[in-house]
Amino acid sequence: MALAAALLASGAASAATPPRVRSLPWPPMVLPHAPPLAPQSSGALPLPPRFLGRVANQERVVVGIDTSGKPHSVRVLQRIVLSRLGDYVFAVPAPVSDVTPGPGTESSPGQRENQILWEGFSPGHRVLAAWAQLRAAESATVLPVKVEVDLTVAGTKLEPGQHRSGELAVRLTITNATVVSARSFTGVPEPLSLAQVADRIRDAIRRGVFAEGVNVGFFGDVSSRRERVAAPLRVEGTLHFAPGTVELPGARNGVVHFSKRLDRLERAGFTLNLHGRAIDATAPKLELRVSTADIGDTLAPPGGKSWVSAFRRGRLGDARRLLARTIAVELIYARRRQYDMFLASPDMAAPSTTTYVYRTAAPARATSAAQPAGDADHTVGWIVLAIVVAAALPAAAVIWARS
Repeated sequence: MALAAALLASGAASAATPPRVRSLPWPPMVLPHAPPLAPQSSGALPLPPRFLGRVANQERVVVGIDTSGKPHSVRVLQRIVLSRLGDYVFAVPAPVSDVTPGPGTESSPGQRENQILWEGFSPGHRVLAAWAQLRAAESATVLPVKVEVDLTVAGTKLEPGQHRSGELAVRLTITNATVVSARSFTGVPEPLSLAQVADRIRDAIRRGVFAEGVNVGFFGDVSSRRERVAAPLRVEGTLHFAPGTVELPGARNGVVHFSKRLDRLERAGFTLNLHGRAIDATAPKLELRVSTADIGDTLAPPGGKSWVSAFRRGRLGDARRLLARTIAVELIYARRRQYDMFLASPDMAAPSTTTYVYRTAAPARATSAAQPAGDADHTVGWIVLAIVVAAALPAAAVIWARS
C-alpha cells in the first residue's frame, strides 16, 4: 500500500507539472579550487599527455611551526610513479622557491617560476620524486589544520629558549581548517531519479572515483542554500618535554600522546588542556600527523541494498531530507579528495594520498632562491612542454569534468 501511494503521488505530481532535470552542485564549481595548489601565474593546470596512462601520486607535506603553532615553512616530497611505456612531459604547478631530487627518483626535476617540470622516457615503470620548498605565505593558507599552543609557567607565558619552574598549564587547540561554505539548493525532488543518483554517488565513493550522471528531476523551483563542508581528518600527535622537566598526568618521560578524528562539522576541532608542574622546563616540541579519514558508508540505504530498492519497497523516506544528505555526502567526499593531493598529480583522476606532518622547528635563515644552473638546460624540452600544454588546453575542461 505504501508503494502504491508513493507511486500514485509521484504520478499525480508528474501529470500536473513534469519534473525539470537539474544537476546536483558540481564540486569543482562550488568548492574552493585549492588544494591542489595552483598559483595563478603558473599558467594552465597540469595537463598530462594522454599516453602516460597509469599514474600513482604520493605526497608528504612537512610543515615547520613555531612554539605557538604558526607555520613558517612548508616543504613537500612528491613521488609520482608512471606505469606505462612512453615519453612524458608535464608540469606540476606550485609556489616553489626551490626543487631538488627526492629519494629513489629515476629522473631529475626541473624548475621554472611556480612550476616543477618533468620530461623523459618511461621504460614501463618510472619513479619521479622531488622535494619542493614552497613559499609558506601562499601554501600555508590551505593546510588541513590550524594549530594553537598556549603554554604558561607560574601564570606567565613561556617564551622560546626560556627555562622556568612552577605551575604548568598547556592548552593545545587543533581546528579542522578544511571547513568551507558551498553553494547548494533544496527543492522537491522526483523520488526515483533521486534514488538512482544516491546509488551512483554511493558506488563512486566505494570505488574511489567521482560519480557521473548526477541529474535529478525536480517539481517546481529550487531555492538556494549554503552547505558547510569539511574533509574528515585523522590527527595523531605528541608533545615532547625534556625528560624530568615536567610532572603531568598521563605523560611518560615527558611525552604526551593524543589521537583524534575531526569528522565533518560536529567535531571540527578539539582542545587538549594539561595541568601539572614544570621543573626548569622549556617549551615542548609538537609533532602532528594529519591525513584524510574514510567518510564511511554515510549514504547507506535502509535494508542495505540500494536506494532504488528502498524506493520500490516504499522505504525511501523524506525525499527532501535524502536530497540534502546526498548533496552533503557528495561535497564532503570531494573536499576529502582535494586534501589527498596538496600538489597536483599529472593525472587528476589517479590514486593519490597525502600525509601532513607538523613539527616544531626554528625558522630557517633566508637563503638565496637563485635557480640552479642545471635548470637552464633542456630548452628544447620545455618548448615542447609549452606546445603540449597549449595543444591540450581545449581538452582540459573535458578531462576535469569527467574525472
